[in-house]
Amino acid sequence: MGRDFRHHVLGVEPHNQGSLYFYLMKTRTCFILALVPSLALAYTKDSVMVAMRDGIRLNTNIYKPSDTTDFPLPVILIRTPYGADGVDNDPWGIFYMTDVKRYILVSQDTRGRFESEGRDSVFLDDGWRHNKQDGYDCIEWIASQPWCSGKIGGWGGSALAITQYLAAGAAPPHFTCGIPVMGAWDFYRHATLIGGEYRQYDIDGWLTGQGSLYMRDYWLSHPDKDTAWAWLDVSGRREVVKTPFLHIGGWYDMFAQATCEAFHDLQYYGADGARGKQKLIMGPWSHGTLGQKQVGEITFPDNAVVSLDTLAWPWFDYWLKGSGAISGPAVRYYLMGPVDMTGYWNSWQDSDTWPVPSYPAVLYLRENNRLSLEPPGNEPPQTYTYNPRNPVPTVGGTNLILPQGPMNQADSVWLRPDVLVYETDPLTSDAVITGNVWLRLFASSDRYDTDFTAKLVDIYPDGRRMLITDGILMARHRLGYDTSALLTPGEIYEFKIDLWPTAYVFPAGHRIGLAVSSSNWPRFRANPNVPEPVGQETDTLIAHNTVYHDASRPSALILPVVNGWSVGESAGKGWQSLSFSSNPFRTTCSVSFFLPEPAQISLKIYDISGRLVEAPFSGVGRAGKNTAVFGESLGPGVYYLVLETGTRTLTGRVLKLR
Repeated sequence: MGRDFRHHVLGVEPHNQGSLYFYLMKTRTCFILALVPSLALAYTKDSVMVAMRDGIRLNTNIYKPSDTTDFPLPVILIRTPYGADGVDNDPWGIFYMTDVKRYILVSQDTRGRFESEGRDSVFLDDGWRHNKQDGYDCIEWIASQPWCSGKIGGWGGSALAITQYLAAGAAPPHFTCGIPVMGAWDFYRHATLIGGEYRQYDIDGWLTGQGSLYMRDYWLSHPDKDTAWAWLDVSGRREVVKTPFLHIGGWYDMFAQATCEAFHDLQYYGADGARGKQKLIMGPWSHGTLGQKQVGEITFPDNAVVSLDTLAWPWFDYWLKGSGAISGPAVRYYLMGPVDMTGYWNSWQDSDTWPVPSYPAVLYLRENNRLSLEPPGNEPPQTYTYNPRNPVPTVGGTNLILPQGPMNQADSVWLRPDVLVYETDPLTSDAVITGNVWLRLFASSDRYDTDFTAKLVDIYPDGRRMLITDGILMARHRLGYDTSALLTPGEIYEFKIDLWPTAYVFPAGHRIGLAVSSSNWPRFRANPNVPEPVGQETDTLIAHNTVYHDASRPSALILPVVNGWSVGESAGKGWQSLSFSSNPFRTTCSVSFFLPEPAQISLKIYDISGRLVEAPFSGVGRAGKNTAVFGESLGPGVYYLVLETGTRTLTGRVLKLR
C-alpha cells in the first residue's frame, strides 16, 4: 500500500536518501560495468518462474554477485505486488547489497501481479490458505537452491511488510528473520474495517490503483470478522511464528496499531525462535514520511530523520550471517510534543517492554464541554444530529492517500453542531502519555445502527488543535468484531472506542481536547444509520445520537499516563510505593503500602481499558504497613491499582497469571 516502488519497497518516499537500496543512488547497470570493470563485481540477474504447490508459477528475479567464490550466501527476499522488476531502478543499491554486503537478493511478483501467473487475490494466497501458501513455497524453494545458505530474511514496507507477516504465519522453516516496515498484522482490524467500519477512501483508492477493486465486494460481503478473515490474521497464529522481526512503524502510520501489536504478540506469545527476539521502532512518521522530519503540519527536529541502512544491516548481518550483535533495548520510540517550544519531548526513548508501564488516567466527560479528573454528578446528556449526507471531514491522521499526520482541527471541523467537544483546563504540569488511548462512551441512538468517533487533540495556547490520534466504532460491533448486534433505539449502551497508540507530551499551559461525533469521512464510510448489512444499504437516515456523562454512566477518556500527572501530588516523605506479592500458582494477589499516620483511604483496581473491576478496601488505614488481598474474581491480565488518601495517590501495575 502506498504510491510508488520506492515507497512500497522501502517504506520511504522517493527523495529519501537514507534507504536500504538507494545507498549509492541513481545510475544504470551499464554504468556499474563502466566504473568497476577491473573489479569484476557487476551482479548478475536471472529471471525464473517458480511453481507454487498448486502449479501456478510466480515470476522471480535473482540478483547474485558475479564473484561466486564464497557461495552459498544468505538471501534477502522481497515479495511484492508492485512489480519485481522495479528493483532494477536502483542498480547501485543492488550492487551494494550483492557485491559489497555479499547477499543474494530475490524479488518476486505476487500471484496474479505483473509477470506472475494466477489471479490476484490481494494477500489471500500469501499466507496459509488451503492449497495456496505462496510465501512459504517461495522461501522453501529459495532454501533448496545451491546458491542459498539456508538463511533467508524478509524486507520491505507496506504491502511488502504484509507479505512478510503472512509468510511467517505459515511458519516456513527457513524464514530466518525479517524487517516489516509499516504493515498490517490483522487485515480486518488494522487495514480494512477499523472499529468494524470500512476504511473507504484508502482501501477503495488502493484497490483501484492495483486494478483489484473486485476485492472490495469480497471484503464487504464479510462485514463481521468471520472465518473468511482468518487467512489474513496473523495474530490468530502467533504461537506458530518462529521468525525474529525488526518491526518499524510510525505513530501517524495507517498501520500504527498493527506494528505495536505484532511486536507484542510475537515478543511474548510467539513460538521458540520468535519469542523474546523481537525489536520495535516507532517514530513520529506517517505512512509516506518514514525517516523524514516533516509530518503533516509539524516539522520535527532533525533527530526524527533516521537511516534505514543503520537499522537494517546490523539486523540482517546478525541473523543471516551470525556476525555483529543486536544491542539496545527491545523497544525504541519517539516521544512527541509541540515543536514550537523546547523540552524533553521530541526525543527517542527506550523500553524493555511494550506497552510501557503506565497508569490509565481517567478524564471524565462533563457538562459545559469539560474534561475533568473529577467524576460527574447529576449532569444532563447531550444530543447531536448526525446526517450521513453531511459527514465530519477527515483532517489529517493515519491516512494513506488523504493528507496524513498531525493537522490543526479548524473551527469548521471542531465547532460543527454534530461534534461534541470536551476540553481540560490549562494543564499546570506536563502530562506524558505512551500507549493506547481509549474512550469509554455511554451513548444511545434513535437508529438501529450508527458510528461513534473520537479525536484526541493538543490545544495550544494560541488556539490550534493539533490532532494526536483518533478512533471509530461501528455501533453494531460494540460486542466484538465477530458479530453484529443492532441497537435498540433509545437504549443506552457502553461503547469502547480504541484511538490506537501514541507517545506524546501535553506540556503545562496546553489543554487536552476530545471531539466526539459519528463520522470521519472520507477516510471511513459514512454510516447510513440503517439496519441492512454493510454494502447492501439502499437509503440513508438521519440519526439523533446522545452521549451520557453522569454518575451512573460516566463517559471518560482513558489516557496511558507514565509520569504520574493524573494521580495528583507525588508521594511525600514517609510514604512508600505499592509493593506486590503475586504467586503464579494462586488466584489472588496482595498489595502492601505504608502510611505515616492513620488516614481515610480507598484502594481500587482497574483493568487495562480503565474500567473499575474491584474495590478491595475503603475505610481507615492504620499507621504503618497495611496489606490488602484482591483478584479472586479476576481473570489473567494486567491490572492497575490506585490508592487514594486525601490529596495523595499511589499507583501500581500487576500482572495476574491465573
